[in-house]
Amino acid sequence: MPTMVVGFRLGNGTRQATALVTQTGRLHLASGLYGQLGRASRPQMPSGENPVHARMMNLRNLHAKYTGRGYHEVLIPPACVRLQVEEPPLAHEQVQRRDPAAPELVGEFAGAAPSRPQKLEDAIHAFYAAIGAPARPRGPVPAPRPAPAALTPRAAELRRLLSKGAQLTGPAHSPSGSGYSVTADGVCLSSRHGGARLHRDDVVELHAALTAWLTLDQAGPPKRNMVRQVEKEPRKH
Repeated sequence: MPTMVVGFRLGNGTRQATALVTQTGRLHLASGLYGQLGRASRPQMPSGENPVHARMMNLRNLHAKYTGRGYHEVLIPPACVRLQVEEPPLAHEQVQRRDPAAPELVGEFAGAAPSRPQKLEDAIHAFYAAIGAPARPRGPVPAPRPAPAALTPRAAELRRLLSKGAQLTGPAHSPSGSGYSVTADGVCLSSRHGGARLHRDDVVELHAALTAWLTLDQAGPPKRNMVRQVEKEPRKH
C-alpha cells in the first residue's frame, strides 16, 4: 500500500539532513555527506491522540533548527509525496518501541520529491489534504494590531478623569469664541456659530494633525494649561 510522506532535505555545503513524516505519524531522520544516502536513524513512533499533527510541529522545529545551524541550501524543497514503499502496519504494542531504521523510505523520498520551490506550510497543507486530516483554514495572516502608545503623565491623568464621567473643556476664554469639550461619549468642537460633534475617524485624524503640528512647533514658547475639568454625574443605565 502506498505511503504518503511530507518532508525536506537541507544542506550546509558539506553535509545534508533529511526529515520526513509519514501518514501514520512516524518521524524519519537521515544525515550524511553530499551525494550519499546518509545514515538513517530509527523513526520516532506516533504518540498522543493526534500523532500526525504532533509530528508536524516536530517537522517545523527541525526545519528551524537546521536552518539556524547553517543548513541554508535547499536540496529538496518541502514536498508532499506518495511513495510506493509500504510502511509496516502499526500494532498497539509497536507504539511502545521504535521500528528499525528505514533508509529505503528516505531514498525513495529523495528520488520522488519534485524540485519545484515550495514553502513548508504549503507542503504540510497538501499532506493533510492527501490523508484526509483536519487542517486549519488557510488565508492571509492578519496583521498584528499595533500596541497602544504609552501615555504621557498628563494624558494618563485626563484619561482617569474621563473614565470617572468628567467633561474636559477648553480653552476657557478664547478670543475667537471657539472651544471644545471631551467626554467618554465623544468629542465636540464649538464656536459662536454653534457646535459640531466629531465621529471617531475625525477625532483620529485631528489627533494625527495636532501631533504633527506639535512636533513642528517644539521650539515654541511653553503654553499654560488651558484644559478645564467639568465634573458631571455618571450616566445612569
